[in-house]
Amino acid sequence: MINSSRIVRANNLRVRAPRVPIDLQVESRTIGTSAAYQLYTEDISRSGLLLVWNREVKMPFNVNTLLELTIDPKGSCLDRPVSCLGKVVRRDIDNGIEKITRLGIQIVQIDNTDLNAWEGCLTQLEKRFGIGVASNNKVLGA
Repeated sequence: MINSSRIVRANNLRVRAPRVPIDLQVESRTIGTSAAYQLYTEDISRSGLLLVWNREVKMPFNVNTLLELTIDPKGSCLDRPVSCLGKVVRRDIDNGIEKITRLGIQIVQIDNTDLNAWEGCLTQLEKRFGIGVASNNKVLGA
């Protein structure tokens, strides 16, 4: 990532950002590897994403894994792909019929240009879904 990126710090009060349900493709890979996995969002927020993996192939990402993420790599929903670094903070496995794995991803670093695109997208989605965000609940930023 470029030098003009921001480190995302968790809020000490543990305020959770409102979640917006949306299905976006996310290309994910462990830092420094070439093997990419195509996952999809179940919902997104200003602080991260809930990703879904519903294949019988074992998910290689465990809690605390740092990932290079490209959100909406084909630009089908966002104006352009958004790149960031994320950390797996939660991993839930549902061994039912569909064998779904859900990954809670916290965005830990994002370039300023991508941050603007990400926040702009979220603002539009929050308006569409009628979700209000107070400025003090904002997690992204310096």
